[in-house]
Amino acid sequence: MILESAEYLGIIAFSASGFYIGKRNQLDILGIYIVSFLTALGGGVMRDIIIDRPPISFTQTLPVLIVVLITTLLLFLRHRYHHDIDSKPLFVLIDAVGMASFAISGALLALENGYNLQGVAIIAFVTAVGGGIFRDILINQVPYVLKGGFYGVIAIGVGIVVYLLDTAHILTTLSIILLFISTIVLRMVAYHKNWHLPTI
Repeated sequence: MILESAEYLGIIAFSASGFYIGKRNQLDILGIYIVSFLTALGGGVMRDIIIDRPPISFTQTLPVLIVVLITTLLLFLRHRYHHDIDSKPLFVLIDAVGMASFAISGALLALENGYNLQGVAIIAFVTAVGGGIFRDILINQVPYVLKGGFYGVIAIGVGIVVYLLDTAHILTTLSIILLFISTIVLRMVAYHKNWHLPTI
């Protein structure tokens, strides 16, 4: 139940994130839908291939339906009300929700499959950033995770924390909710403080 909730929340958030990126890059309607699909589902597809199971977006209708509904709703709101519904801080918040949700769902799925610490951390990272990597490559940009400061670090950290919580036998609904909130707060603080890893 927690795994599915995190998965679908991530899809909702990253569908909105993909819409924002598509609009910012002045893509046409088809382009916006494609970018939304890649952002919302790409990380999950990459994760499922790694753990050797059919991607859920290829076997279930709901993930695709969520992307279509969210993207269509945002297109309608943008056309109907003609105002900026996707400001930068709002985008960062939505993106943080998606990243936290997917990192947690990836880590939980890795645990279910018996992965060790580094396996859980890598699956959390891939699930959280895989869709964004596909999206950025498609629109001919350096993937944000490679230059976006603490974004990838936070995703890896979520995987490590989930593994440690499970090892300590305190991986509960409450601990996951607290981790989810903490991850979003940390991402927003990193954005506002402009935290970045060192560059050469």
